[in-house]
Amino acid sequence: MKNLSMKTLITSIACLGLFGIVRADETTAAEATEPVVSVSGELSTDITFGDATTFSSPYSGLTFSGDGWVVSTNLSDGMVNIEEAKYSWSPVDGISLTFGSQAEPYGLAWGLHRPSGNWFVSTPRGHDVTNGVGVGVDKFGVGANLFYGGSTADVLDTAGVVIEEGSQYWAVRGSYGLSVAGIDSKIGLSLNSNEAQLVDATLGNAFVTASLEYDLSEEADGAYWLRGVITPPIGQGVFLLVGYNSDEIVTYGVGYKCSDNMKVVSEFTSGTDSDGNDIENDFAIRASYSF
Repeated sequence: MKNLSMKTLITSIACLGLFGIVRADETTAAEATEPVVSVSGELSTDITFGDATTFSSPYSGLTFSGDGWVVSTNLSDGMVNIEEAKYSWSPVDGISLTFGSQAEPYGLAWGLHRPSGNWFVSTPRGHDVTNGVGVGVDKFGVGANLFYGGSTADVLDTAGVVIEEGSQYWAVRGSYGLSVAGIDSKIGLSLNSNEAQLVDATLGNAFVTASLEYDLSEEADGAYWLRGVITPPIGQGVFLLVGYNSDEIVTYGVGYKCSDNMKVVSEFTSGTDSDGNDIENDFAIRASYSF
């Protein structure tokens, strides 16, 4: 009877162990297939000194992303706005299809409205997000992006009167990147159905980065902007800023990277604005935090 009880105990332990292994495998498989959502965000505060000292939050937003999809939001006037809502599929390596609300392929410097992508306080140009379909190709340093979208239906009021005509929009951008002797460079050409013709380039290394945009369209009348960031090797997080544009406005300043997540930037401007008025010592400070 003792032997039978011992055999029964050993058999029971073996069965429980086997059951535990099977359950552990099932749990691991479930965890492996469970979708993972990444969350990142940015917060910023601007302090502007002029006739009066003003405080503002130019950009506060959250970005949610997962396997092939991205949804980014920002807070404006107390309202949460959806910025991008897109999902992508790569049929083969180096080629992707993107659907939904997405940044138009115009210039290499999209995203400067976000503090993480802009070392300056000011933004040299706006950004556009449109619903449509995008195709991206990236092979051997050559990039090509095509976009087609917009609204194809007229917007009517309650009386059936057209208040906004539907429109179709296309945009294309080609770029080429090259890295030689520790210097990374990239040049791009952007065209769209609004007769835009933009040439832009970036050049830099760990210490100096420069960006240039030149608008070749007839409407722009030779508009351009040039910006540079200098990071001294002994600066311990300090960086210098300098910029110039076709309105003869000079931008310069100094910033400090407090950590991998936070930076503080001061910016001065001088010259004339678009109305011909003199700009003298406009001064702003921006603190931003990314997580």
